[in-house]
Amino acid sequence: MPARRRSGLGLPGLLARSRASPDAFGDFYEQMGRQVLCFFATRTSEPQRAVDLTAETFMKAFEHRREFRGASDLQGAAWLWKIAHNELKQHLRSRSSELAAVQRYGVERTLSHEELLEVERLIAGEELREQIQHALEGLPDDQREVVRMRFIDELSYDEIAQKLRVSNDVVRTRTSRALRTLRSSAHLHEAIQRLEA
Repeated sequence: MPARRRSGLGLPGLLARSRASPDAFGDFYEQMGRQVLCFFATRTSEPQRAVDLTAETFMKAFEHRREFRGASDLQGAAWLWKIAHNELKQHLRSRSSELAAVQRYGVERTLSHEELLEVERLIAGEELREQIQHALEGLPDDQREVVRMRFIDELSYDEIAQKLRVSNDVVRTRTSRALRTLRSSAHLHEAIQRLEA
């Protein structure tokens, strides 16, 4: 039993519990839904399609939940991601295919204006993160390090100086140069404008 606990398989996860209690599947959806929607949104750049693919992924997971043989939430997430990746492959093979959920229930999920904006913000936010990561990779190592410590780790200039064993002025200079370089990135500027639109 201790080995089971060490491997992260203590209490059954939400998906495992949903095999006997369908209500637990709603909690599983709450836990994973936004991540799956973001996954599809960033790969299709089509908000409505992202919502449809997310719905189909969870529909299939619900229908086949008794086939899930894992126990932990981590295993449940991995099982769901396999379904999501398969849905994306199917979508990419046939962009015009009708979703099985629409055929089964005859209900088409149309996004409201507010929901469309929210999915578009998810797409823009993910693109911005990718642009920032790309821009950071173009910085010299010393500048990238201070930017990470200052804006990701949220350390003060003094704390950074102590960690790097340099003066406060050196940290501020590196940060200033890094920010100047980042501001001059046309792709990054465009991504930020789209996010703020």
